[in-house]
Amino acid sequence: MDDYLLSPAETTAVTDAYRRVVRQCMSTFGHDFPPVAGQGKALLRSWNERRYGLADLDRARSSGYRLEQPGRTAAYKPPTPEERTVLTGDKERSPDGREIPKGGCAGQARDRLYGASHADQGLAQSLSDEGFHSSAGDARVRSAVARWSLCMRGHGFAYPGPLDPPKDPRFQGGAPSELERTVAATDVRCKSEGHLVEVWSSVEAARQTELIGRHRSGLAAAARAKRALLERAARLQGPPR
Repeated sequence: MDDYLLSPAETTAVTDAYRRVVRQCMSTFGHDFPPVAGQGKALLRSWNERRYGLADLDRARSSGYRLEQPGRTAAYKPPTPEERTVLTGDKERSPDGREIPKGGCAGQARDRLYGASHADQGLAQSLSDEGFHSSAGDARVRSAVARWSLCMRGHGFAYPGPLDPPKDPRFQGGAPSELERTVAATDVRCKSEGHLVEVWSSVEAARQTELIGRHRSGLAAAARAKRALLERAARLQGPPR
């Protein structure tokens, strides 16, 4: 299903283009919003990187379950009431009497990025979710998860499934502890020993293939819309100003 979804890097590119268009529009009304942000980087290399839980032993040993922080420098700055009016277009005119674009600067940016496409932008994501949850119930996947859980218990760590360790309250906030790194490394090794990622991804890929076959028309339209969106984002990209 990845062919129909924006990758993390593509999502960042679209977000940067959107911010740039909003900022240009806002500046024409005398507002410095949104604040300039440094070039960011995607937290994940792909959406599948942790689809079945952590699977990178080096990251487990160094960072536990934590993700790298994005490389942005600007903190969130909520818009002032005047900025919000121009941003959202909740009024037809700005405080100084100038006409605001329909939908505000945010609406203008969406129109310039997404154009007039009526493709179902959520179809691919909903099918991806459906494939994931469907595959989770497959007997082969349940068996692989049971092997992983048994392996973890053998090392003194009790978790029902591979998506549970990152939710452990002990691993929230602050820097990763030695315990977190140990659990994470054991988690990855248990996945490898039981071939959990290979089994689950194989089952899910088959599910996704079935779903693609049933939704070819809608997904073809989604793929065209994705290509057009990335082309528009590339044209609009540049250093924020």
